[in-house]
Amino acid sequence: MMDGKYLQGIRTLESLCKTASKLSIATSGREVSTWREAYGSHIFGKICLTGIAILKLLPQSVFYFAPKGLEVWDISSVCILTRSLIDTYNVFHYLIIQKVENEELEFRFVLWNLHSETERLKMLELSKSKSEKLEKIKQYVESLKEKLGDNKFYQKLDLKEQKKCCTGEKGIYLKNTDISRNAGINPDYYKSTYKYLSQYVHTYPFSISQIIPFKADDTESQKLFKPIIGYCTGYLCVSTRDFVNIFPDQSGNIPSEIIKTIEDWEYIMRNIFSDPTGAAPTSNV
Repeated sequence: MMDGKYLQGIRTLESLCKTASKLSIATSGREVSTWREAYGSHIFGKICLTGIAILKLLPQSVFYFAPKGLEVWDISSVCILTRSLIDTYNVFHYLIIQKVENEELEFRFVLWNLHSETERLKMLELSKSKSEKLEKIKQYVESLKEKLGDNKFYQKLDLKEQKKCCTGEKGIYLKNTDISRNAGINPDYYKSTYKYLSQYVHTYPFSISQIIPFKADDTESQKLFKPIIGYCTGYLCVSTRDFVNIFPDQSGNIPSEIIKTIEDWEYIMRNIFSDPTGAAPTSNV
């Protein structure tokens, strides 16, 4: 027997994912005037694809895929992908959405690129690469360090923070709880949700304790998926809300029922905590 609330959650997530994907497709390939629009389009596309990948793992979803005659309830992979979606949203809001002064915006972009190229360089060196591009990447890393050092926002940071930034150790200046707060998400909602999902990412004992008794034909077992579907739905909602800030001409392409869903989840994520044991948020949405 299939749990009714599970099915309701699936249908909502499907509608939201389809709407978000249509927005992404509608803005694909258009000319942009800023790097934020270009980057934002790519990051939002990644969010949409992750949402679709999650739906492919959820039985009864129109996207669901499994070998013929085999219904797979893979709660672990769904949790891992949902945490990845949250990580992507945090980058999206931090790098693309939050309004900051030009000096800080440049700082964030240079820091992001410095971290990216530093990690690329480390991977090539660890693999003993003989690529001709290696020297060019080293030169690019040094040029990014110089550009970062010239940035006025960087110069205002304390020396300890400057050191972490200029070494390429970090690509994001803010903590995820600060990003959540800036996005209108209760930091405790983010922390409890992220902690729960991380149990599956790291294969902690708690995650195994939930997998062992799971039975596909047991509605109580199926209810374990409901909060996870909710986490994915909530972050897709705020992603869609933020995307139309970059491309406001797309706001008219969001159906009224999706607008209502976004508003409901904004309220939940702003005002209601997740239960760190994995229970659903206190809401009927």
